[in-house]
Amino acid sequence: MRKALGLGLLLGALLLAGCSQDTVKPSVTITAPQNGATVNQDTLTVQGTAQDNVRVSRVTYQLNNGQEQEVPITPGTSVNFAFTLTLQQGQNTITVHAYDPSGNKGSASVQVTYDPQAVHTLSGYVVRENAGGPVASSTLKLYRGGALVATTTTASNGSFTFTNLAPGTYRLEAQKPGMAGSLVEGIRVPEMASITLIQKPAFDATATTTPPTLLITQDGNTPLEGGTFTNAIPFRVQVDTSKDYVRPMRYIYVALGRTPGSAFVTNSATWTRRIFTDTEDTGNQALSGSNVAGFGSAAGETVYVEVVAYDFNQNRSHYILPVTFVNTSATQANTVQPPTGVAATAITLTQAVGFYGVNAPAKIQVPVAKGQVGELTLDPMAVPEESNLYVEVRWCYTNTNSSARPFAFDVERSTDGANWTRVGTVGGGASSSCPSNPFNRPFYFRDASPDLTPGQTYYYRVVARGANSAESQPSSTTPLPPFFAPLLSPADESVGVSKTPDFVIGHPQLEIGADGAAYNLVLWDMLTGDSVAWQTLAGYNLYVEFGNEDNGIPAGEALVYGFHPAANNLVIFTDTTDPNNPDLVPVDVAQGQVALPYNFDGLAQLPELQALRTYAWQLYVSYAYKYNPGENYRISAYSIQTWPSSTTFIRISRPGTQVFDFTTGE
Repeated sequence: MRKALGLGLLLGALLLAGCSQDTVKPSVTITAPQNGATVNQDTLTVQGTAQDNVRVSRVTYQLNNGQEQEVPITPGTSVNFAFTLTLQQGQNTITVHAYDPSGNKGSASVQVTYDPQAVHTLSGYVVRENAGGPVASSTLKLYRGGALVATTTTASNGSFTFTNLAPGTYRLEAQKPGMAGSLVEGIRVPEMASITLIQKPAFDATATTTPPTLLITQDGNTPLEGGTFTNAIPFRVQVDTSKDYVRPMRYIYVALGRTPGSAFVTNSATWTRRIFTDTEDTGNQALSGSNVAGFGSAAGETVYVEVVAYDFNQNRSHYILPVTFVNTSATQANTVQPPTGVAATAITLTQAVGFYGVNAPAKIQVPVAKGQVGELTLDPMAVPEESNLYVEVRWCYTNTNSSARPFAFDVERSTDGANWTRVGTVGGGASSSCPSNPFNRPFYFRDASPDLTPGQTYYYRVVARGANSAESQPSSTTPLPPFFAPLLSPADESVGVSKTPDFVIGHPQLEIGADGAAYNLVLWDMLTGDSVAWQTLAGYNLYVEFGNEDNGIPAGEALVYGFHPAANNLVIFTDTTDPNNPDLVPVDVAQGQVALPYNFDGLAQLPELQALRTYAWQLYVSYAYKYNPGENYRISAYSIQTWPSSTTFIRISRPGTQVFDFTTGE
């Protein structure tokens, strides 16, 4: 009896267990299309998965709350589904339902807009600075009318693309851990096919990365966007202090016709932007004079006012506002001539350049052609963490007759010399001066486009514009990759070094496609701390050229030369083409090395270093350059590793610059 009773209790428990109700509903995930997507075809395939703890027995879908339609599946705890439907024009809601044997239902929905006109593309780059390095893996969200349209992630080169966009006005936001937030408001599609976002490292990674919200008006009340203005554009920019951002504000930039930023990159001789610092309200201001030079027309044309603002955490807001601008400048009626002396020069700055504390552009002496030296201006403040690249275009316009003065200069770029794209506009001007040194020519524009690529040849021309347009002859440049000449010997912290050592450096000129490189070495006496024991050529650069087809030196041979202050002339220190020529600076072309013997120039303080003394050596100047045979061997590209400050003598504290210590022997 006890056994029968036990079996009965067990059977009852099993029956009770079998009668427990399954109340867990299936889960549904729609993997395609993305919620908020816009498509330009009415036929759409929907894909996804459904899961259940017991079994998914049935899947259906509804289009715009219509009748449920069956979706073929193979029942199981996890199923895949796919079906095709026809959308109605406009917004559509697609809902997928999954059922289990107990009748539990799980659902998921997405909204998709069908717009036959959604055939446009928006592409661009996210970079750290004007002319700066790319920001990879930044999450981008594109909005239209407050609704999320699409999401993507930047590629390793910072590029992105959105497709199937309908005409309209968009907002683009960028977020990445460790980086400040960035947004662009007012992107017009299809008028603006590409856009560049600048996303800087956050000053404080724990602070908000929400960019400031701006209120942009004519006077604090009247809207600026859509207005019509003559010769001047009134504006007032205010930060919405009720919204999230990090106080205080760093900068507010305002410009017409170009995205404003660092003056070195964005200003020119005939065009400027406005800048306001440490303020949340610019007050009533105006764009006029050089701020509007070269833009608008007598009849009025649509131009864009661009406002960029940074808060203390480097969060960036960029607003683009269309206005109609009437410019009554009489130069629009002038008959103009082609600009002359156009010279495009690519500047690549490597990571080793890092004078963040310098408040003015630095200047270095560089060769501008064979046997000619000039002064190149660089902007240390524009240097990001990675290498950066820009092209400086300089030109002349020497007809100073008032009836020939251009209204504007348009700068155009091409990769084949036949198909041209405008990359910028600046105000017109004239100067009787046209120096032979390209860096001194009066008119200039700096192209900081993020798609500039080392090794690609670019052609630039300048178009003078008045009643007619007149094109200059083109100038070409091929940007160089980043250049880095490593210190090799004496090695860092080495001891027992000769009192007349050879200072050996790597010379990767041929490796990066350059035609030569310039160096200036400084040797410090560490006992006194700031005493210069030797500086090669008393501060003048030493030029090293290994032979290739463009520098006129036979392959496998080398030429080393520089200006010697005692001789007051250029002096050849090494010429391997003839054994009877000097060989004061040994080279190893195969290994890509140069050895600078101590006191090879006879300008050191002592004929030999002191025994058992510690010294430090570094490259005070290091850059590579490339000739342009088609333009009288003008140097059209530089790749700069390091250069001295124009305002203060900074040495070991220079970020990224190698400094090797060594101790001499007996």
